[in-house]
Amino acid sequence: MIKEIAAVAVAGTIAWAGISAIDNTTRNETGQIVESGDLGAFVTKVGDCIYDLPQGSGTVDILKGVPCSEPHHWQVIHKENSKLTEYSQSALENETEQICDAASESLAYSLDDLKLFEYQNVSEEYFLPTSESWENEDRVIDCLIGSFTEIYYSSIFD
Repeated sequence: MIKEIAAVAVAGTIAWAGISAIDNTTRNETGQIVESGDLGAFVTKVGDCIYDLPQGSGTVDILKGVPCSEPHHWQVIHKENSKLTEYSQSALENETEQICDAASESLAYSLDDLKLFEYQNVSEEYFLPTSESWENEDRVIDCLIGSFTEIYYSSIFD
């Protein structure tokens, strides 16, 4: 199974491969990560904080999921299934941009001034199905916000 990340702010794609269903984080009763661990692209949850994402093209097996109170660069803000009936890379990218843009805009309207200031320089990234994962019934789009350079110490949802 493969999951790919398409960069809105930077060129290139990254394919997610291998053991992408692993979750070695420790979660509390509400599902929030309370201890860091390996986190596969297929098991992220809304609110998960990710230490870092690779830049440019390439493949990775796992991410590092961390408690949002620890240093991190990215956070999953929305997950939604694609409504497409057949796989098309360009159509999926267009749908993903629309979904993630709407999720980011909706989130921005719900933030107080302090959070808006803290997250003023974020960019969007997203995970989307590849043709291979689509054949295995993967339809999930993950929307993330964060930065390759800035570090955050809280959840945007707090």
